[in-house]
Amino acid sequence: MIIDTLDNAEKLNLGPRFAKAFAWLKDPANAALPAGHHVIETAPDGTETLFANVQEYDTRDPAACRLEFHRRYADIQFLFEGNEAIGWRPLTDDLAVTQPYSEQDDIGFVAGEGTAIPFVPGGFFVLFPQDAHAPGQRTPAATRVKKAIVKVLL
Repeated sequence: MIIDTLDNAEKLNLGPRFAKAFAWLKDPANAALPAGHHVIETAPDGTETLFANVQEYDTRDPAACRLEFHRRYADIQFLFEGNEAIGWRPLTDDLAVTQPYSEQDDIGFVAGEGTAIPFVPGGFFVLFPQDAHAPGQRTPAATRVKKAIVKVLL
């Protein structure tokens, strides 16, 4: 997991796909996009190598937020508006699977709680396959957030 702000994103040197994702997040026009799926880059075979899921929602009680994980894509979670916390913990074999991994949707869920890490506008989290995470947590009161989850094919 990496936590930082967009001001420092170019210092990370995570490769060209991540650089393109951070450039997309820095474009002010993208903050105005409606909620939904937005393709940023596709491979010649049609595979979406980079896309953003823009979401708007009210944060929830941490107990209502499940730990999720991904295998094919890394998440760059970025807040345009609002405040939330993301629960995080390492994805380890001792965590009970509550919803098996779906290769089609690139998501699975495990039991447990993560450490709540505050998340503010302009900040981002990069979450890799070894990072179980539970986004959308209130801090402490529920607020409305607008965020982008940029999915980067690994």
